[in-house]
Amino acid sequence: MTLQVNKLSKKIDKRQIISDITFNWAPGEIIGLVGRNGVGKTTLFRTMVNHYVADTGLVTVDDDPIQRVPARQHDIFFLDTQYNFLSNYSLKELPDFYGVVYPNFDRQRYMDLLKHFALNAGDQYRRLSKGMRAIVNVILAMTSNATYLILDEPFDGLDVIVRENIATMVIDEVADQRKGFLISSHDLNELDGLSDRVLLLKDSQLAHDYNLEDIRATAKKIQLVLPDKTIPAVLKEHSHLIRVSGRVLVVVITNYTADIDQQLRALHPVLLEELPLTLEDLFRANLAHDTGYQLLK
Repeated sequence: MTLQVNKLSKKIDKRQIISDITFNWAPGEIIGLVGRNGVGKTTLFRTMVNHYVADTGLVTVDDDPIQRVPARQHDIFFLDTQYNFLSNYSLKELPDFYGVVYPNFDRQRYMDLLKHFALNAGDQYRRLSKGMRAIVNVILAMTSNATYLILDEPFDGLDVIVRENIATMVIDEVADQRKGFLISSHDLNELDGLSDRVLLLKDSQLAHDYNLEDIRATAKKIQLVLPDKTIPAVLKEHSHLIRVSGRVLVVVITNYTADIDQQLRALHPVLLEELPLTLEDLFRANLAHDTGYQLLK
C-alpha cells in the first residue's frame, strides 16, 4: 500500500499556500515535515485529508483518490489540534466518535494506553495539560488503526519526558511496517532522531525530499579557520554558511567530494575538521539567503 500526493495545491484568500506538492509515503516510514512558520505545513495536512478542498492535485491510496473513494479516508488519520470537537468530551467518550470514522478503532487498546499513562478516562479533554492532550492525540492516532498517521507539532511546548514518551510510541508503532507517520515539528532534534526522510517546504513548494541516511553519506559539516579573511571560490560555490565566530567558519557542503576536499586543503587552513551533521544544519543551510556569506559583510 502506498499513499501518493500528486501536484497538490491550495489557495486561501487568493494567496498561494501550497503549490504542486508531490511525494510518496509508504507504511513503515517516519517522515518529518519542516519549514518556517506560515509556510503551509498545516494547510498541507488539512488538504491531504480533504478538510480543505484542493484547488488542483490528488491524494491517492493504492491509486484510489480519497476525494472520490470515501472508504480510503479511513486509511489516513489527522487530528487538527486547532479546530476539533474534543474539548467538551471526556476521554472515555472519544472512542464512540472515532469508532464511527475508523471501523478498526481499537477501544481496548485505547483504554489500556490511557491507564498506562495514568490518564483518567472520566476527565474532560479540555481540562488536561498540554502534554497530556498531546499524549491522548497520539493514542487516538495509533488506536485508530489507520495506516497513515499525521501528527501536527506533537512536541510543541512539551517537557522532555512527554517528548520521549511520544517518540518511543511512534518508533514502536512502525516496527511491524504496517503504519507510517508524517510529523511536522519545530523541534528538529526530535525529528532528527525519528525520521527516515524529511520534506522541506519553502515558498509554498516542496524544496527538498531528503533521505537522511543518503544525505549523511554525501554531506559534511565543516569547521575551518582560513589564513586570511578572503572567502575562497570553493566555499562560495559549494557550501552554505551556518555560523561565524571571529575567523571560525562553520559550513555545510551537501555534496562533499574528493575534489572539494583537495581544494580546501590546498588553502592551507589553520583549522579544518568535520563536525556532526544535524537536521537543524540542513534546515539552516537550505533556508539561508544565497549561501549566507553576506553575513560576513
